[in-house]
Amino acid sequence: MKHKIHTLFLIPSIIFLLTMAIYPLGFNIYISLHNWDLQSGEIHFVGSAQYAKLLSDARFLNALRNTLTFVIVAVTLELVIGLGYALVLNREIRGKRIFRTVFLLPMMLTPIVIGYIFMMLYHGDVGVINHMLNMIGLPKVNWLGSTSMSLLSAILVDVWQYSSLMILILLAGLQTLPVDCFEAAEVDGASRWRSFRDLTLPLMKPIIAVAVLIRSVDAFKIFDIIYILTEGGPGTSSEPISMYAIWEGFRYFNIGYGAAIAMTLVLMTAMVTSQLLRRLRWR
Repeated sequence: MKHKIHTLFLIPSIIFLLTMAIYPLGFNIYISLHNWDLQSGEIHFVGSAQYAKLLSDARFLNALRNTLTFVIVAVTLELVIGLGYALVLNREIRGKRIFRTVFLLPMMLTPIVIGYIFMMLYHGDVGVINHMLNMIGLPKVNWLGSTSMSLLSAILVDVWQYSSLMILILLAGLQTLPVDCFEAAEVDGASRWRSFRDLTLPLMKPIIAVAVLIRSVDAFKIFDIIYILTEGGPGTSSEPISMYAIWEGFRYFNIGYGAAIAMTLVLMTAMVTSQLLRRLRWR
């Protein structure tokens, strides 16, 4: 009887999972295998033709490169910055609680608000960043209007916002490490670098894995920041896969092809996640 009651409590969660995750995913797979004419409503089965088209689509390959560049560079910078600040905040310093609060503020803002703030900061003529560069004698930078700088500009915004998440996760991990190991290493004369390399990093491996996984999965879905800053431009120099899928599906009405692009992003995210779990698995 108790088992049946416990099962009843799971039903709402199962229904929610089916309606909000499994069904949309299954429908997206179905649409990616069909050519859907929105005007006539006719749906024709085309099999893997949509996916085969991706291999020769230069715009898709460019979006793939942009997405991978964004994820690798942004998550790496956030990990390095987050670990550095977490190590500092884990020590006994004055005003530690104030610093923790300040570091968490960027994460509390919505990406749309942050996008508009940085769009003003990046402005070529009246932006604060170029004004500061001019004050120290450096030339102005076309942050959002240059094909070589637009993606980097979006990466820096993401790093500014989500390094605080890395700090929060890694600081929590540092505070759970056993103190005895570090005290014994100090007695044996180990330097701080030796303790960090041989004790902190191995013990922090599962926490680092969780932090990298969370940020990587989220970074693959990047859309809002880039949409506000550049809309994928100039041209397609900063266009990620998620944006290209939306353009194809809802701007050019190629629903089937847009679904195939979206499924490629899902599969790529799953592959990267599985590889991270395998390489960074904890013992």
